[in-house]
Amino acid sequence: MSSPGVAPALELRGITKRFGDLVANDGISLSVQPGEVHAIVGENGAGKTTLMNICFGILQPDDGQILVDGAPVRMSSPIAARSHGIGMVHQHFKLVESLTVAENVFLGAEETHGVYTLDRARMVRELAEVSNRFGLEVEPAQRVELLSAGQRQRVEILKALYFDAKIVILDEPTAVLTPQESDKLFDVLRGLAQAGRSIILITHKLREVLAVADRYTVIRLGRHVAEGDTAGATEEEIATLMVGREVRFGRTEPVPASRPATAPILTCADLVVEDADGHVKVDGVSLDLRPGE
Repeated sequence: MSSPGVAPALELRGITKRFGDLVANDGISLSVQPGEVHAIVGENGAGKTTLMNICFGILQPDDGQILVDGAPVRMSSPIAARSHGIGMVHQHFKLVESLTVAENVFLGAEETHGVYTLDRARMVRELAEVSNRFGLEVEPAQRVELLSAGQRQRVEILKALYFDAKIVILDEPTAVLTPQESDKLFDVLRGLAQAGRSIILITHKLREVLAVADRYTVIRLGRHVAEGDTAGATEEEIATLMVGREVRFGRTEPVPASRPATAPILTCADLVVEDADGHVKVDGVSLDLRPGE
């Protein structure tokens, strides 16, 4: 975490983005400190990804200002964003499956012998060093098509870290991960933050927010509505801010010991189903489906 007087790693001031009559981001301001994991939370369609695409130069804001380390910058493209130390891991990975891990990371910036010959050994060696330094276990010479979803995500993170990203944006990073892969990812993110990197986590999964983030910002209908520390926060509190009404998780009323008898809404009696070849697939099934079951 940053010390008093240290400029935010990333600051947004009054960012607005319109698509015709739709205002996707409406005057959003927020700051991300060095060495913190900052969650951007909101319902689907709240404007989270649009805001981060602006930070990474994929989209241009209609109004507002972006500052990196206290200095105003213009993110005219992803190349410009990378030059300012920003990397982004998209929800849908941007990898070439037929290439190796190293070839994906160095794509467009390959190491060469002379002018025309790729220095694959050097690329593998340098990438292995970065992988080991940040605890991102992946084999640089392995083809991407043979990797799991969790391993592919590590490749995307390595693409950012190899080129010295100080701010790493992850868009819904656990959408395709198993719980075990998610836990490993959280360990990596905590390690990056402890090493001084700033992590921005776009998500609507509140368990993840409380598990890994230091602070959160809530966006609802394109507007910044709240921010706070995750320490002491609850899923119910953040969810209420996200949707604009009280949210309670779990059952709030006791289940009655017995339900009053009601007419079934679907009844099957001695149902028999055969396939096109005359084989019986369902044989004499009977059931009643009642409301609330």
